[in-house]
Amino acid sequence: MINIDPLKTVFGGDLVLPGDPDYEAALHRWSTTAVRPAGLVAYPKTPEDVSHVVKFATEHKYDLAVRGGGHSQSGASSSDGGVVIDLSRYFGGCEVTERDGQSVANVGGGCIWKNVDETAIQHGLATVGGTINHTGCGG
Repeated sequence: MINIDPLKTVFGGDLVLPGDPDYEAALHRWSTTAVRPAGLVAYPKTPEDVSHVVKFATEHKYDLAVRGGGHSQSGASSSDGGVVIDLSRYFGGCEVTERDGQSVANVGGGCIWKNVDETAIQHGLATVGGTINHTGCGG
């Protein structure tokens, strides 16, 4: 079992351990072949939280994986007993802003194409990311 006490003092997001009520949901992936029993799933709220988890995993020599949209068939977004940084909870959004007279989509690391499509439509834009909108934008 991973001792999260050193991380809890600096981490502002959610930490999920085996036995927690939402642990099974935290392991869910699009491909069941990519589901592995992580020792800790961390949902960062800020870029600093991401940094804290990377430092924690490195210092304690835990395997580290990052889950974006959760669609890695190879299992790269999962860890067997290690630490998973899951970006889907707090970094799953998309926002369109104006920059130099053009509309620019700012896409979070845990975003799926559905979120991009819906945000683009609200701004009169279209996307060219494919036709399957439940997949992750970045892996």
